Amino acid sequence: ESCPEGILGERGPIYKYPDASRECRPCHENCTRGCLGPLLRDCLGEPLPVSRKTPTVIAVMVVGGLFLSCSCVLL
Repeated sequence: ESCPEGILGERGPIYKYPDASRECRPCHENCTRGCLGPLLRDCLGEPLPVSRKTPTVIAVMVVGGLFLSCSCVLL
């Protein structure tokens, strides 16, 4: 009727989801709270981490550009 959730395996808890034929299939190995399908994006719980490096790089480039512009004007 329903798939087992969080059964302890060799590398931690194993979660399963019912496929179209109502058979229990294992979730992606990185899913820690269950899933709706076989892919990592189908995991329940926390969303996938987003890289936060890009805004920092843009800010450093803007500040560096302003510094370089001011230095050229003063010289």
